[in-house]
Order: sequence, then structure tokens, then C-alpha cells
Amino acid sequence: MVRQVCRGNVVVDSALRSQGIGGKMMAWIEAEAERTECAVIRTAMVLGRERTHQFYARNGYFDDGLLMVKALSRGAAEFPEYVSQQV
Repeated sequence: MVRQVCRGNVVVDSALRSQGIGGKMMAWIEAEAERTECAVIRTAMVLGRERTHQFYARNGYFDDGLLMVKALSRGAAEFPEYVSQQV
């Protein structure tokens, strides 16, 4: 059995959201995953992004656990949602 792991980021520009673009992108990603014989798609989201969670739920995804994250000093400014969670 061969397990293929593909990683990447999927983001729709905020000015273009709610226009069906995310659904079309996910449909393409899912078709490509099927074509390349992937069995599962997993995605990670930032807590508090309710619209994002609802989008994925509407598209058949479910919450399977918790992803633990730690922002390091290098590049942390790119992820303020993680830096603000540090104790």
C-alpha cells in the first residue's frame, strides 16, 4: 500500500470570498486527490474562524481533533493569531 501525503495552503482573497471560488477550488483539489489515489483530505484551520469551519462542514468535512501550534520567533509576525495565544 502506498500512502501519498500532499501539503499546501488554500486561501481565497478576502475581496473574492462568498462567490463560489472556494467551492470550485475544493472540488478541483478533491478531484485531483481522487485522480492521484489519495484516500483522505485533511485540513487545519485557526480556531475562531467560524465561516471557514462552516464552509468545510457544508462541503462534507468534519472535525477529527485538535492541532497543536507554537509560533516561533522566526516569521511569527505572519501568524498573529498564534502569537496572541502564547502565555
